[in-house]
Formats: sequence, C-alpha cells, structure tokens
Amino acid sequence: MNFSVVEIMRWLKLSWKIGNVRGLEIRLHFSMLFGIIVTYYIFRPTDMQRGLLALFLLIGFVLSIFLHELAHALAASLVRVEVKSIVIWLLGGFTTLSHEPEKPVHRLFIYAAGPFITLLLGILFFVVYYSMSYNLPSSWIYIYSQLFLALAVINIILFVFNILPVYPVDGGNILHALVELFFGRSRANLITMVISIPVLIGLVLLGLRTHDYILLFFCVFIAIAISTLNWHTLRWMNLGLNYLFRRGGYYYLQGDYDRAIQYFTRNIERKPEEANNYLLRAASYLHTLQNENALADVEHALRIAPHSELTLLLRGDISFIEKDFDSALEWYEKACQLNPNAGLSYYGCGCVMRLRNELPSAMDQFNKAISLLRIFFPLSYVERSMTYFKLGNVDAAHKDQDAALYISERDALIRAEFNLQAYEGYLDWAEDYYGRVLLRRPGSWYAYQGRGDAYRANNEYDKAIADYTKALDIHPREPRLYFGRGKSYRAKGEIDCATADFRQILAITHKVHLQRQAEELLASLDRE
Repeated sequence: MNFSVVEIMRWLKLSWKIGNVRGLEIRLHFSMLFGIIVTYYIFRPTDMQRGLLALFLLIGFVLSIFLHELAHALAASLVRVEVKSIVIWLLGGFTTLSHEPEKPVHRLFIYAAGPFITLLLGILFFVVYYSMSYNLPSSWIYIYSQLFLALAVINIILFVFNILPVYPVDGGNILHALVELFFGRSRANLITMVISIPVLIGLVLLGLRTHDYILLFFCVFIAIAISTLNWHTLRWMNLGLNYLFRRGGYYYLQGDYDRAIQYFTRNIERKPEEANNYLLRAASYLHTLQNENALADVEHALRIAPHSELTLLLRGDISFIEKDFDSALEWYEKACQLNPNAGLSYYGCGCVMRLRNELPSAMDQFNKAISLLRIFFPLSYVERSMTYFKLGNVDAAHKDQDAALYISERDALIRAEFNLQAYEGYLDWAEDYYGRVLLRRPGSWYAYQGRGDAYRANNEYDKAIADYTKALDIHPREPRLYFGRGKSYRAKGEIDCATADFRQILAITHKVHLQRQAEELLASLDRE
C-alpha cells in the first residue's frame, strides 16, 4: 500500500490489447512503439527491396515472440493454471498467469516450454534457409535468404538470452524451480539471487561496451525484479522508491506514522477522488491506534472505489481488530470473490477461522494464501504454524516457523500493537516458538519482545515484564518495549513503574505518535 517495486513492475507492464484468442488476451507492450525505429536504424532501407526485408523481419520477430509466449500459455493450461494474457514487447514477451502453480515441477514445465519452442524455431528457420529454392526471381532470393537466416540467428540469440540463469527471464525461473525442488522456496530465492547478480553485472557491462541502451534499460527491469527475491533488498528498494516518488510511503515504512499521515493528507487535498490516498492514511491511523479515523477513511474509499480489493481487505482488517469476526470474514470473502487469486484475502479468512477455532478451514485458507502470494509475507507462515500446532502437527509447525524466520526475523517475531489479539489462547504455541528462537539466538530482542507481547495478551504480566526487561537489556532505546512493560505494570497496579516507563518513551523517541500515546497513558495514570 505504498509506492513500491510492485508499482514499478506494473508500470513496466503497460500495454494495449490487440486481439483475443479463445479468451486469451494478446497485448502489445508500449516498448514495441520503438520497434519500427529500431528496425529502421538496423537496416536503414534505401529501396523497396530492403524496406520489404525490414518489414518481413519485424513481422517474423513478433511472430517468434508470440509463439514463444503461446508455448508458455499452453504449458500453463496443461497444468490447469489460468492464463490471463500474452504481452509482446521489444525484447521478448511475458505471459500473465492468474497465479503461479504451487508445485515447482509445474513451474519448471511452464518456463521451459518457451525456450524450447524458440530453439525449434531457430532450427526450423535454418532448415528453410538451407533448403532455399533458386527458381525464384533474384530480388526475392535476396529477401528469402536474408530473412530466414536473420530469423534463425535471432531465435538462437533469443534462446541463449532466455536460458541465462538470471531472474526473471525464463532461465532464472527454470533455475528457481529446479533449486526449489531440492532445497525449498526460501533457499531457492537466495540461490537464484546469488546466481542472477553476476549475470546481471555481465549484461550491464555488455550493454555499456556495445552502447546497447535497450539492453541497459532491460537490465534496470531485471535489477528491480531480482530485488523481490530477498526481503531486505526489497525493503531497501521500496524505501528508496518511496523516498523519491511518495514521501508518505517512505515515512510509513519507517514507522513514522504521524509524518506519513501529514503527507497522505496533502495528497488527499490535491486528489480527493483517489481512493489509495485514503487507504494509505487509514493504514497509518491503525498503527497510531486511531481506529475511528481509520474506519472513516476506509468508508470514504469504499464510496470512491467499492470494488477495490485493497479497500475490502482493509475494511476487513478493521473489523478483525474490533473482534467483529463475522463482519471481517464477510469483507475478506468479498475480496476473494473480486479476485480469486489474491493471497491476502485468503490469509485474512484464515486468521478469522483460526481465532474461531475452525482449524481445518483455516488451514485450507492459509495453504491457498501461501501458494498465491508472490511477495514475501512471513506472517502467513507464522499463522499456519499456529494452526498446525493446535492440530497437533508440531513438526509442520516448526517447519513453518523456520520458513518465516528465514524471510525476516523482525517481521516473523513481532506484531503491530493492534494485532496482539492473535496470541490470545495460543500461549503454548508462543512459548514453543519463541523458546526455540532464543535457544538458537539468545541475543534476539525481537524474540523477547514477541514472547512478552504474547504473555501480555494472555494476562501473564509477570512473565511479560521479565521478557520486556531482558529485551531492554539488549536494546534499551526501543519505545515499544517500554510501552509493553509499562502496560503490564499498569495492569498489575504498579503505577510508579508504569509511569517511569511511559516517561522514558518521551525521552528516547522523536516520533510524534509514540510521544502522543505516552502522554495519553501518563494522563490516564494521573486520573487513576
């Protein structure tokens, strides 16, 4: 819900519909507008003969790309994955799937189909070239020979380029699927990234040496895509993009929610008809515990964009926070109906079902969410781990815990203050989870904070205070630890200790929303 790598990727996919084959959209990428210019620059036709050759070559090139992408589409349909569109662009094409198949062997089959057809085309064009008839007029012999030789060479070059082990071209996806077969998805991301980076550097050097600016532009696209393979690089990329293009999103990602609200408010004043600005401000309000303001913004966004998936999801989140689980499930199910391939909708349904103790149904929802989510979302594994644990499958629970930790330790171990209800009734799971982490990482203040939050959510205030204190010994300038300990002291009636913790927050943080919350808590203590 901020200016991010995902939005850049969407912009790079800008295209126009040019046809439809049995419900499959055929689209032309905006980069093909430069195709005629590039073709002219390469051939510089001076007569009709050379002009026809350039035209036929451009048509043959586009047809080759189309057949390559059609092979992906046919392979996807064979493993029962819906194909939304085929997009043809200057350096190739891409096939848009409704979702990635869960099994890596299916992904391997889909991604290998395109290069295989490209290789066959290259061989076929060479055969046609060598079997050329010399009974044609001399002018046509020239066009015939040059055309099929060029198409053969182009398809072989496309084949070599496509099988390069660099994400997100076919070779990188093939590599990812192969590695995932043996090592799992998280490690496949890391291995694919490690291999892709030197290949990308090589392509950049090649582009600089040959002054190939189209290749260099494509390298930018590859670099952005590679960043999505790792949680930390994705976060830094998102921070950079938001800082440059949407400053409110930058402050939101930094946890400075009051400043984020200020920027989103300015955006709303400039563009009051844009629903996303209200959603972004609503998300910021939730983090500052201003639920009423968040609800008002989401309701406004619903009036502007009643069929927006993000709006429905955030409306469901607010109902979930308010423990109105029936309403939350209704909103999440509406989002699922709007986009059956959106993983976050199933994640929301799973969270509701887990807290309602509908564990088998929750497990089905989390399985769908994890199979559909292409972005890193460690909480999906954490939630499924909690469900496995309650169902008695401790080994599977531990496997999901490890998967979440592998993605991001911080995001796997601590939750937002408004989401601590997720721990209610799951203290046995929390003690198992955080205990395992602390055995391996005794210096993880995230683990002490997470377990302290779980104790506080289950009214075990003495244990919560002990864990917050251990976390503060490691990281004494983290305001949330003082909040957690101070609230635990307050629940026990130890007002002086609570007051000291809330005052300490005022001394160590510059974030306005944290200062305001501390002041409100101190004022409430004075009234007690």
